[in-house]
Amino acid sequence: MPETLNRFAGASLALVLTTLTATTATAQIPCVDGMAAGYPCQNIDFMSYLASDEVGGGDMNDIWGWVDPVDGTEYAILGRSNGTSFIDMSDPTNPVMVANLPTNTVASLWRDIKVHDNHAFIVSEASGHGMQVVDLTQLGSIDNPPQQIEADALYTGWGNAHNIVINESTARAYGVGTGTFAGGLHILDISDPINPTLIGDFGGDGYTHDAQVVTYTGPDEAYQGKEIAFCCNENTVTIVDVTDATDANLLSATGYPGSSYTHQGWLTEDQTYFLSNDELDEQTFGVNTTTFIWDVSDLTAPVLVGTFVSQSPAIDHNMYVRDTLVYQSNYRAGLRVLDVAQIDEGQVEEVAYFDVYPSSDAPQFNGSWSNYPYFPSGVIPVTHIEEGIFFLKLSDVFVNYGCTDAEACNYDADATEDDGSCLPFNVCGECEGSELFCVGCTDEASCNYAEEATIDDGSCYEIDAPAPQSAVQTVDPVSFTAESNAFWYATEDAVDALVVGETFTFPLLESDTSVWVANSNAEYGATGGKAAPDFDAGQFHPNNAYWMVFDVHQDVVFESVEVHSEEGGAHTLEITDALGTVVATVSQQLTAGLNVFTLNVELTAGEGYQIRSGSEQPFLWRDSNEADVNFPYNVGSLATLTGTTIEGDNEFAYYYFYYNWTMSSLNPCESDRTEFTVTVEEVEGVGEVSGTPALVRMVDVAGREVVAPSNQLVFLLYSDGSVEKRFVGERQ
Repeated sequence: MPETLNRFAGASLALVLTTLTATTATAQIPCVDGMAAGYPCQNIDFMSYLASDEVGGGDMNDIWGWVDPVDGTEYAILGRSNGTSFIDMSDPTNPVMVANLPTNTVASLWRDIKVHDNHAFIVSEASGHGMQVVDLTQLGSIDNPPQQIEADALYTGWGNAHNIVINESTARAYGVGTGTFAGGLHILDISDPINPTLIGDFGGDGYTHDAQVVTYTGPDEAYQGKEIAFCCNENTVTIVDVTDATDANLLSATGYPGSSYTHQGWLTEDQTYFLSNDELDEQTFGVNTTTFIWDVSDLTAPVLVGTFVSQSPAIDHNMYVRDTLVYQSNYRAGLRVLDVAQIDEGQVEEVAYFDVYPSSDAPQFNGSWSNYPYFPSGVIPVTHIEEGIFFLKLSDVFVNYGCTDAEACNYDADATEDDGSCLPFNVCGECEGSELFCVGCTDEASCNYAEEATIDDGSCYEIDAPAPQSAVQTVDPVSFTAESNAFWYATEDAVDALVVGETFTFPLLESDTSVWVANSNAEYGATGGKAAPDFDAGQFHPNNAYWMVFDVHQDVVFESVEVHSEEGGAHTLEITDALGTVVATVSQQLTAGLNVFTLNVELTAGEGYQIRSGSEQPFLWRDSNEADVNFPYNVGSLATLTGTTIEGDNEFAYYYFYYNWTMSSLNPCESDRTEFTVTVEEVEGVGEVSGTPALVRMVDVAGREVVAPSNQLVFLLYSDGSVEKRFVGERQ
């Protein structure tokens, strides 16, 4: 949360608004020192405010705009739960509501508006509402505002609709989220605005929540000049060629990791990138407001090239692009403005904000629903669900806040005003608070040598070599015993171990010989995690809401986990690092019941790994807080399951999906090698071993005896003490 918001923590928003209304502004109030008219801001000035009871009452929702072609008057068209307001903004410091259109049936929180050919097209989630069409040219002749008006036409081809989308260049409207065509695109010809006509549909990817439809001028030459719909379909960004409304064609439907509800998006001006948001990821996953950046230069294969993560945890909602700026209404965080000048590098930057809900940035559904940034005057009407409508404007001169101290590690050469964020350098030459990458073990002979470390922190450790052993062979073969994770080598400098394990047995020898032994921190086939579900305390659960967090103590091969599936189906597991970057993705077909999910993923030592499902179905079993869940769980000495992604007390109350983890060391640390010697002593009456040596046993690289090798490296141990390494191919 920005520091300025803390001044209002716990403050009464109603009190702020009451004070503001009592001293109605008659002139623009600039954003100075992070505040305007009592609201936290940056580079956005306050023009005016109308309370809910001044615009018809109810809860505010969507907003659009219209400019009268006769006299240039700008009108904000404000959706409310109980109707639609038409507001004259010719004096943006004293806007006037001139007309009210009641809802066609009953009240609904959801109402959406678009404009074409001097007509407003209004839809609602209210049952049986249909689409109201209003001739906007009548607004200029209203003498005694506010006046109640009626719709000039009503389209009844659907009852309720979540949204209406218009491509003005082709005079087409697209109803989305209706009860028709699987909730997909309901395509209308509105060239005669008061007589909308159904001309096509597309329901091939199910429900569409919102969309932008354009006559395409982007970089994909195959579709230039065609009519393309960019849809947000709950869990995908879906692109449809709707040029032929009677035969719309799905070009792509692309999901993304961590999706919860793909809500809305907008194209950049050059139609190369599509910016989208997810309305539920902040609540579901505890992330801050996240904007997804899609490269859509190939309409058949969009690529997620980056994300912008805000400092605020608020839920994101409607956003629109004008020139190089993105105007986002992010519920409790208010209006947020991003600059896309660096979007080719997968980056955007927040450059302005106006917080209409200063008491909290929590991920809840209060505050700003939408905004309209396309008026020629630059005035931006912004809706506040509970309170009314704000009229804002970007500051004439942008202040670039940042660290202005050239001696600081985070000095910003572009900053024009210091924001108090300057930090000193730490001992590694990075900003104070950053990871001390240069501090660690600098002894190359140590197990935990850190190549990047330049300052030794005293953490170096080595593994003690075994004490020498010797034995005399008389009649029986000689066996040596060392630590359970010892590596046994034929020579002091051999590359591959003969055996890894606690014991090594020589066959009968003809002459003195030796074996070289190193202790290690190796562990193979280590198991851990909860052994099995408690089917009396838990449930089969959607898999992409919460998941497990674990640390890895040395480089490992993460071999497998067990999952219990409610039904069969394809399933994907993902492993992310502490930064949330996906480092491994593995898919497998599951059957109903117990499944061993084979991973064989190599992980380097580190903290904060997460293992999660990349898809919701099939449902997997999650143990509840009554199932004897007891963190931490150790996987031998290799890893520790530390908790879940749930925050607070519930972090340790549930166990998600993944049982009986199996891991093995990938690059274990070894001690110096010690020679174990065998002296062969002849015993009277025992004949000499002669002829071709006999094969005594065959072992794999881990020292386990092998009877029928196939496609693997093995070691052959002969009766004369010799060892042969051999790769055995696939058995026929």
